[in-house]
This record gives sequence, C-alpha cells and structure tokens, in this order.
Amino acid sequence: MSRPVVLIADDDEEVALLLRTYLKPLDCEVIVARDGEEALAVAQTRMPAAVLLDVMMPKRSGWEVCQALKAVQRTSDIGVILVTGRGDVKDRLTGLQVGADDYLVKPFDRNEVLKRVRNVLSRAPRERAEAAQAGRTALEAMLLDRATALPTLPIVLDRIKELLIEQGELGMVFIDIEQFEAIEAEYGWAFFDELLSNVGQIVAVEAKERFTNPLVTCHRVGGSSFYIFHETRGQDLSEENASERLANDLRQKLIDTTRERFPHMHADQIGFFVGSARIDYRPQIRLERQIYAGMQTAADAVRDAEQQRKKQLTRELRDIIRRKRVTTLFQPIVRAREGTVFGYEILTRGPANSSFRNSDMLFSFAREAKLAWALEAIALEGALRRLRTVDFSERKFLLNLEAEMFGESEFRIHEMVSFFSENRGHFVFELTERAAIEDYAQFRELLDEFRGKGIEVAIDDAGSGYASLEAIAALSPDYLKITKGLVSTLAEEPIKQDLVKMLVDLAGKINAKTIAEGIETQEEYETCRELGIDLLQGYYLAHPQEELRLGDEEVAAALR
Repeated sequence: MSRPVVLIADDDEEVALLLRTYLKPLDCEVIVARDGEEALAVAQTRMPAAVLLDVMMPKRSGWEVCQALKAVQRTSDIGVILVTGRGDVKDRLTGLQVGADDYLVKPFDRNEVLKRVRNVLSRAPRERAEAAQAGRTALEAMLLDRATALPTLPIVLDRIKELLIEQGELGMVFIDIEQFEAIEAEYGWAFFDELLSNVGQIVAVEAKERFTNPLVTCHRVGGSSFYIFHETRGQDLSEENASERLANDLRQKLIDTTRERFPHMHADQIGFFVGSARIDYRPQIRLERQIYAGMQTAADAVRDAEQQRKKQLTRELRDIIRRKRVTTLFQPIVRAREGTVFGYEILTRGPANSSFRNSDMLFSFAREAKLAWALEAIALEGALRRLRTVDFSERKFLLNLEAEMFGESEFRIHEMVSFFSENRGHFVFELTERAAIEDYAQFRELLDEFRGKGIEVAIDDAGSGYASLEAIAALSPDYLKITKGLVSTLAEEPIKQDLVKMLVDLAGKINAKTIAEGIETQEEYETCRELGIDLLQGYYLAHPQEELRLGDEEVAAALR
C-alpha cells in the first residue's frame, strides 16, 4: 500500500521544515510548495491526501488555494488544513466559508499537528469515495437534457470552474432559439424536441470547430438555450466588433444548417439570438457566482436584438389587425371510445407568410403587446362569418374566450351569443382564465344565462394556472379541458396520471365531460383512453384545417 502524500505550502522555510519534522511519525510522503500558485499546481497533479496551507502566501493566499481545490470535483476530497498566525473568529469563519477541513493557529505543538493531520487523513476511506462516485454517475445521467442528450450546467460546472482557475479567464457564447414557443405550439412538442436535438448537434460541432476546449451545455429555463464555455487563449478578440462578427457568423451558420435539415419549416421561423461574454477569474468571489454572472452577461447581450424583434412583431400584428388578415380554422375533437368526430375547436391564426401562423403565438403576443381586445374582436368577427356557412350536423363547436372579456364593457359578444342561441346545442364557450375571477357567484349567473340560450361551458387548461379546483367547483362547467402540460409524456409519468385520474373523477361528480388536448403520440393517445378521458384532441389525431373535411372514416384511418 502506497504512503499518503501530504503537501506543505508555506513561504517560510523554517515553518515548512518544522512541519515536515512533526509529520515524520505518520510515515507519509511530504511535498513542499513555496507560494499559492505552486501549491495549487502541485495539488492538482499529485492529488495529496492532505494539504497544510499557510494563509498569507505570495501569488495566491491559502484561502484562494483552498477555495480552488474545494470548488472542483476532482480535488474536492483533498483534506485542507489552514495554517496561520491569525486566529480570530473572522479568520476562522473565512476558512470555513472557503471549505477548509481544519485550522491550525501558530504557534502550534507537535502533538496538535499530528492529531489534526491524522484526523484529516482518516476521513476519506476508499469505499466512501467509490460510493460517492457511483452516486455522481447516477445523478449525472438524470441531469442530461432529455431532448438533446447534452449535459445541463450542474454536470459541467466543476470542469468550468477548473478551467476558470487554470486559465484565469473563460469565453462564453449564449445561443437562444427565436420563436421557440410559436414553433412548439405549431408543430408540437415531439417535433420541437427533434429540432432541439438537431440544434444541439449543430452547436456542438460548431463549438469544436471554432473554440479551444469547448464545453457545451443545454440550459432550458422557460425556453431553449445553449451555452458554449471555451478557452480564450489564442483567440484575438481585441479588434473592435470582433465578438459581434463571431456571433453573427455563428448565428448564420446555425440558420443555414437548420434550414437544410428542416426544409418543410417556413424559412422565417428559423432564427437564433447569439451573444458572447468573458469571465475574468476573481478569487475573492465565489466561483459559481462568477460563472452565473457571466451567463447573465452573455444573455443580456442579445436583449437589444430581442427588443427589436418585439417591435417588428408589434408592427406586424397591428397591420394584421388593421387589415383583418386572420383565418378561422377548425381542429377536430374525437370521441375516445368510438374514434368518431365529436366536434371542432374554432381557432384563429394569422397570415401564412407572417410570424403569426400559429394561434398560440398570435394571441399570446397580442396580450403582451396590449392588443388582445382588438385581436379578439376581429377573431370573433371572422369566426362568425365562417360559421354562417357551416352545416353543423350533430357536431359541437368550441370557441375559446378569455374570462376577462365578460367584464369589459367595450368588448361585445352579443352578436355571437345571438347566433349561438339561434343554433342551440351546437356551441361551447371555452373559458381561459388569464387572471383570477374575482366574483364567482356573479360570473356563474352570467354562465347560467348562456346555458339558458343553449350554450355550454368548458374550462380550459384544467390542471394548471388559474383553472383551479375552486373555479371548477364554483362554475360547474360542462367540459373540463385537461391542459397539454399534463398530457405531454403522460404515459411515462405516474404523477401526471394520478392528476388526470383526479380530474376525470371530479368531472364525473359534476356531470362534465373531459377533453385532453395536445395529444401527439400513440402512447399519449392510449394512456388518455385508459384513464377514462371522454374526448381527445391533438396533432396525433388531426391538425387544424380550414374546411370541415375530416369525417369518421378519416379519423379511423389516422388511428390505425
């Protein structure tokens, strides 16, 4: 069995000699470093079992060296004893904060040194280290991004910290997919995950070609973003606008390659925000904070582009509203047991050659741009015009309306209600709560008026947001529309299945039917049927269509 290695880091030769002498009874290999940089380099290469660090050393203090060792997974198990003549409470707390395992205050005696070093050497048995490594391996597998198979930040964070310490600085590139919400809403989450996977592959390839020792991580918070961390050694960014040119070149490469791989997507749907930043190592600041601050700086670098994009979209939306350039679509809703068409949800989208082809994108951006009422007015007008030409047969038609509309005096739906009441039994108001209903009793009275005219009521997004159990109980809707967030990956997640079962049971108690929206895979379709959901809707069954061409035979063919 090899002897343990102990590193003594002290610029005072007499202190180093004294400690070496004290350690002789331990039968260990002793190495001496004269300053902080040498101590860190030796520790990283020799991986000693223990390090005795003088706090006040040239080049790097013992606190800095300790922080650097403890911040990186590979060296974090090295036992660190800070050795100093400063022993007040503040200094002891500083040692604790940087991760020191113990603290020796000068002057010290032989027995005290032996006792503390023995304690540190005995704290890391092989079995514990192997168990910790096995646990880390399992955890890393869980932290891989499911769509791209790229590591998320927690997996590569230690390596990033190590590079930052070694290099003294790191470069960083932030990449975000433009219109990611609209793309997912239009094509579905399954396609969007495929797109993400391809973008991740492109980013990884481009990173290797453009940067030294790049680390690519997928960072998906409220969207789909990627970060490239890379060495800056040998990269000349001193020239004015060099970083901007690099970002523009990478952005164009991503656009061109993605368009080649997904030729059926509209060209203007594919875009990327790209920004860059640099992290300069500052030992007095916690490493994680330095890295996250750099990530924020890189993300902030694209804000101007995003703001310009929003201004352009607002102008485009105002033009659509002014010229009433919207189209009414019908998405089939299918009976789960019989596989026959129950009815249609009435949707509105913008022009085919615009940024607002998708209904979700159109209405969500209208709310953000304070144009929701104007858009809803022309959407209702267009829907009513189309409905006047439709043969209703035995079908139901669901029209999505925000609950807030009913409290706005300037927003009038009298013509729509009148038309619905003339065609009793065919229409359902699908209520979406973007803000909480303040007076359920008063709102219930309004809904009862609609029911008296033969109009049924559905609660949208049941299982999320404001569509709470309180709202469901207070309004007693005829339909509960289960949010696509619960339907997505339903077959794989027991917790989601339990929530859906609860909503199915609740619907049964209030004599309502359940509708599952956003079904995109066979597994989701089958699981919804097994859980007792009454009605199904989603791309797996049929996409929205301008004409009511889909019949029961076509549905049966799609499900075979």
